[in-house]
Amino acid sequence: MNSMKDTLKETLPQPMVSFVKRVLNGYPSLIMSSLREARRFNKVYAKDSATGVEQLEARMVYFTHQIEKGLSHKQFRYGFGKKPLRNLSEVMARYRKANPNCETRVSYVSAMATIGEYVRRHAGHDAELRYVSSLFPSDLLRSAERIGHKEGGSLSFSRDEKCRNSTLPFRQLNEHRHSIREFAETPITLAQLQPAIESAMRTPSVCNRQPTRVRVILNKGVIEKALSIQGGLNGYPTPPALILLTADNRVFMAPQEHNEGYTDAGLFGMNLLLALEAEGIGSCPLNTMFRKGPERATRALLRIPANESLIMYIAVGHFPEECTTCVSRRLPAEDIVTVIE
Repeated sequence: MNSMKDTLKETLPQPMVSFVKRVLNGYPSLIMSSLREARRFNKVYAKDSATGVEQLEARMVYFTHQIEKGLSHKQFRYGFGKKPLRNLSEVMARYRKANPNCETRVSYVSAMATIGEYVRRHAGHDAELRYVSSLFPSDLLRSAERIGHKEGGSLSFSRDEKCRNSTLPFRQLNEHRHSIREFAETPITLAQLQPAIESAMRTPSVCNRQPTRVRVILNKGVIEKALSIQGGLNGYPTPPALILLTADNRVFMAPQEHNEGYTDAGLFGMNLLLALEAEGIGSCPLNTMFRKGPERATRALLRIPANESLIMYIAVGHFPEECTTCVSRRLPAEDIVTVIE
């Protein structure tokens, strides 16, 4: 027995069938899909009032990373980070109550290690340490100082260590890659970036439609304006180059593909980061999750048309002689893997 849908297809003129399909599968479908996504996200994201273990852990990781970035500055500023320290102390206290096994978790240990390095780096600067002492219990601070530096905080390496990058096996190259935010003052050229971009062109995309578009910004003034809007590198020197990745939505063919550009261009971005590392070039991905005003300003500055979605920036430059960056501990794989048999 034919369904109503099949009956309508058989009885209505073909132009009308095509019109109805375009209406039903077009803008209304896109709106409903976006609303469903918004409802799902709104229920679970790590908002200020979140109480779930996963959300608290995410907030703890975020504030830990803010402190790690301050510890990685070449021009170290004593007493930095009062707001993230306060936020970190509050979320750690809530996390300890929510998870009795908190001390077994990588994220909590990383937060402790980062606090420990902060305390050690402030040795002899008692005035700046008083604020930290007012936020965290004294026994926690003593325990934090005993945690190894590999668990959290900052790490250092030399430019010489990157000389053999092009010969490293993939696993080693991947494990040794770190984002850096302070680069050598030596300019970088498009010719030096081109091999990495060409390598990233091997990135897979849905039905090989290749939506990623790459803008290489070498003008220092434009880079400064773009990053002042973005805000993620405030306090760091201007990088020699800035790459913007976008996704051209004209290559997609149905409303359900409206997020595919983020996936495809995100894959391209990771490939590009590894390709830059293989070329011995330092990099740091920066998000473009803008509200309306900053997005409009960015589009106007860089002449980004409406058909392209902003995906990410990548700050790029040569490695300085000595590099300091964030440890940024990763979760163990078993924490994120679910096996379905």
